[in-house]
Amino acid sequence: MPNIRPTGGACGAIVTGIDLARPPDDALMLELTNALYEYRCIVIKNQNLTRDAYYRFAGEWGVLIRHVVDRLRTPGYPEMMTIGNTEAKDRDPKVRNGAVAWHTDGGYIEDPTTVTMLHARRAPKNGGETLVADMVAAYEALEPAAREEVDGLVARHLYGGGAVGEDELAAVPMTQEAKRAAKDVAKPLVLTHPITGHRALYAVAQTPFKLEGKSEAESAAILHRLKTHATDPKFVYEHRYEVGDVLIFDTLSTLHRAKGEIDPAQSEEADNARLLWRLSAKGRPRVHAAALQSSIG
Repeated sequence: MPNIRPTGGACGAIVTGIDLARPPDDALMLELTNALYEYRCIVIKNQNLTRDAYYRFAGEWGVLIRHVVDRLRTPGYPEMMTIGNTEAKDRDPKVRNGAVAWHTDGGYIEDPTTVTMLHARRAPKNGGETLVADMVAAYEALEPAAREEVDGLVARHLYGGGAVGEDELAAVPMTQEAKRAAKDVAKPLVLTHPITGHRALYAVAQTPFKLEGKSEAESAAILHRLKTHATDPKFVYEHRYEVGDVLIFDTLSTLHRAKGEIDPAQSEEADNARLLWRLSAKGRPRVHAAALQSSIG
């Protein structure tokens, strides 16, 4: 069984003692999902997964999602993205540094992303960290008047729609066809988690561009204030990768970003090489969906 211990940071837990190359049973998945919902993110150490094994594990968490920008998809594995600086596509700084601003994966799609995982295949000697901010703690720390102000507000989201200033780099350009197909979606600014019931600020950076019932100026001011509050270091866990890490975060309860821009690398063997396999899912983990179905039946 796994050993699970807090990171000692603002959120997150470290998991050791398991091998994900072997399909996890329901008992293990319940431990992992419960740890994720308690700590917002978990880091499973010392894994060496094939793409197929990684897909199989990720599929336990929900339905895998393809990114809206098709050139970011991995040939033969379209739900996977390779993130870092080791491939030809990474010569484009918009691609290489596409995660340097605070954001929530899938906040701009109708069925929200519920979990994202990053498997470290290469880790630079310096830099390349991922920052994860606890949006439950951020919401609970709001002054009562501020909490009352945001409860019930609805944000309109679009991929790259709210990207201004430091957020602009985080929106990898879409094709004209993809832009025409993109639609903005409405999401609550404070989300009730579908499994735990906890309340959290949701997707307050990068994709929201308007709050319903508020002017553009009012919307921008509220969103800026919430983002500044939510990304205070007291809410943020900084993860420095080691090869073999699988970092998983609950996207309904967190914001995340890469720490700083990533330098180009000549090859996977370079000291600053960074290569992460990213998979995201929507819906419920299979073990929780099964429990729900059992309770209904």
